[in-house]
Amino acid sequence: DTPMAAHRDSWTIASLALNIVLAMAMLFSLYASSESRGDLSMMPKTVQPSTQVTPFTTAVNFHRRFKFQPRRKPNPPRKWPMKVGDKVQVIAGNDKGKESEITKVYRKTGYVVCKDVNMKTKHQRAQQEGETGAIIQIEHPIHHSNLKVTERSVYQKPVQAEATA
Repeated sequence: DTPMAAHRDSWTIASLALNIVLAMAMLFSLYASSESRGDLSMMPKTVQPSTQVTPFTTAVNFHRRFKFQPRRKPNPPRKWPMKVGDKVQVIAGNDKGKESEITKVYRKTGYVVCKDVNMKTKHQRAQQEGETGAIIQIEHPIHHSNLKVTERSVYQKPVQAEATA
């Protein structure tokens, strides 16, 4: 056997001996404490559970530990394949085959808003008492993986009206 194996064996023997000594010391302390109380049973008394509840175990605070995440596709791309103004074609979903133009990009979530794609109905409430409500169609974001770029555009920031002084 090698010197390393002998060294390893001596360590295992030493750790076993230490465990035995610690177990004996624990048994001795239990026996000594039971004699001082008057009863000769070596079994320790059962510990009563505390009535105080930690703040994160109640049902009221359950939502703090497990915040419910939105059902979104994770991991947006590091380098974005599309920008505002690009012409895209929908390759998956209800609007499959439609061609559109990107109007807004949400880089954190990986979603994109396109013209006349993924339209949802919104029941709009009346703003004032005299008016009536309306049912309008609005564009909802669609995930970038469901789109294919057909024509790239040179992105230009929208021109804002300058205030003349």
